[in-house]
Amino acid sequence: MLLRWGYRGAAATGTLLLALATGFVADILTGAPTTFGEGLLVAALVGGIVSVALTPLYVSRPRSVATVLSETWRQIGIACLVLILLAVAGVPAAPAVSTTLASGAVLALTLPAWYGLCRRRDRPERVLVVGDEPTLIKSSILSLPVSPLGFLSPVLTEQSIEMSYPGDSGLDRRSDDEQVLRTDGGLPASDRVNRVELIAGIDRLGGLSRLERVVRERDVDTVVLAFAHDDRQECFGVLRTCRERGVDALVHDSLADRVLEDERVGDALVRVDLQPWPWYGRLAKRAFDLTFATVGLLVLAPLILLVATAIKLDSSGPVLYNQTRTSTLGGTFTLSKFRSMVTDAESDGVQLSEEDAGGVDPRVTSVGRILRRTHIDEIPQLFSILSGEMSVVGPRPERPEIDREIDAEGIDWSKRWFVKPGLTGIAQVNDVTGFEPAKKLEYDLEYVRQQSLWLDIKLVAYQIWSVAADVVELLSERLTKGGDEESSSS
Repeated sequence: MLLRWGYRGAAATGTLLLALATGFVADILTGAPTTFGEGLLVAALVGGIVSVALTPLYVSRPRSVATVLSETWRQIGIACLVLILLAVAGVPAAPAVSTTLASGAVLALTLPAWYGLCRRRDRPERVLVVGDEPTLIKSSILSLPVSPLGFLSPVLTEQSIEMSYPGDSGLDRRSDDEQVLRTDGGLPASDRVNRVELIAGIDRLGGLSRLERVVRERDVDTVVLAFAHDDRQECFGVLRTCRERGVDALVHDSLADRVLEDERVGDALVRVDLQPWPWYGRLAKRAFDLTFATVGLLVLAPLILLVATAIKLDSSGPVLYNQTRTSTLGGTFTLSKFRSMVTDAESDGVQLSEEDAGGVDPRVTSVGRILRRTHIDEIPQLFSILSGEMSVVGPRPERPEIDREIDAEGIDWSKRWFVKPGLTGIAQVNDVTGFEPAKKLEYDLEYVRQQSLWLDIKLVAYQIWSVAADVVELLSERLTKGGDEESSSS
């Protein structure tokens, strides 16, 4: 930890000092106190109320940047409201409203930075190993620069250990070479299968379901993943928990090709880049997403009504078609499109549309062909952007069934999952579809490396231009076809 006092003490002391200083300076600049003593009283009141209001932030538990910002701003807002009410009530030492607002604005910027500084570490200190493979758990423990707090795993028995360590009992041995085994009941070890509760001298703290509780109660700052496979639910579920709680994640070398790598730690571990972009970049990107989706829905509202009517008149079935798509770190969400196919289009199973490969898909309706050609069927996804499930620009979300098929081809497809899926991206503007997964992955990773607000704006502008060109081309074809039909009939 950066400060010797520990996170709680450093956070509380820093909050008090910053609030006192900010209140004093703000009172001088906005309130013009008549005496130095009155200024000190104002500062003391601001410091006391802000320090009490920010108490929830002194709890030493991992937090993501977004959580720190939202919780800090909420508590500062509460503190400012209390100070304003005191001023309205005529409390003598209460600061002026202008002083309160100025203090709140400054603290909203400085306090989150202070909390982040308090939590910053040069190396992992409180480490938890999570996995399902004894050999990888042991290798991970021995590769760490510090001794972990413990490990979480499914139930491990002597038999599973022996299978993992051919030719050896697989159990870690103390210096006296004594096997360390513990059982979960009172029966003699000879009458039951022994459960292994210790590997490389480190205790098992329970099953995988205890992850969030252990992270919170033990103030874990780093989680090491030691899984045999990059399972979407377990392995990537752990990564999702790490990202949500602001915990660093390391993986064993065996999973290095399946994640975004940051740096090596020890002999067999790799740090995972859970947040490829800085917080200010993510904040700017979210602001752009909200603006684009809001303006888009308002402008396109008449078109949405027209399209919905056309779909209902063209074929039976719902206006919208919902699909389960892969979200960040292997999670899933429901994506909506205007229905462009017949209602039983996937009765034979999930499959890519032949139109993506330049062919003709008989499942597509007549209105659906126009919607797909002009990309109008994608408009409902603006609601997913508003809700935060998608971004305007990012890797296109794929269906879990297609993900599994691509994974089976040996492509490191899961690397796309480390950023929020998008409506368009580099692969889309280059007309690369799921029929070329390796090339699509290459473009998606290029976007992850180069992402910026300016790049997003350029890609969106190019996509809008492309859609407009498709609309003009379609109208031209229709007019030409109509003119040919008139000529032939005459």
